[in-house]
Amino acid sequence: MLAYVTVGSTGFDKLISAVSKKEFLRVLGSRGFQKLVVQYGSSEGAFCPPSTASESSGVSIEHFDYTRWPERHVEQADLIICHAGTGSILEALHAGKPTVVVPNHALMDSHQSEISEELAAAGYLLVSEPDELARVIGSGGYLNLMPYPHADPRPIGDILDEECSRQ
Repeated sequence: MLAYVTVGSTGFDKLISAVSKKEFLRVLGSRGFQKLVVQYGSSEGAFCPPSTASESSGVSIEHFDYTRWPERHVEQADLIICHAGTGSILEALHAGKPTVVVPNHALMDSHQSEISEELAAAGYLLVSEPDELARVIGSGGYLNLMPYPHADPRPIGDILDEECSRQ
């Protein structure tokens, strides 16, 4: 199984540091994951897994700053752990992947927290703080999430015409 961590187009040192820790890697391995792919953006300095991490946890690690093909990693993932950017969240949910979101409280106005908390309350994803991530993954709650509903693919004009004709 593969877990994919992404911070999108910025950096998020606390999240990247959390997924670098021995305890997180041990928990990930205990949940059956064999591979961790980390897209760390501008947080390269925060990514410091122990040198023996793969041997002790059974989890191999691939990492990079940015990719032109994030959808490839999303498609392959069995679990997505991401910052709470709307684009990252919706990409994960539309792909039907269990998702754990970690809001970056260092950003202005806490909009990431608001979006992620609403989606968590609806049962579509889990929210975690960086220092709680190992516990949240260890609990296995990501296995019980509701599938995110797919949008109606018709153009908005068709939908409006249909709704207006009912009145």
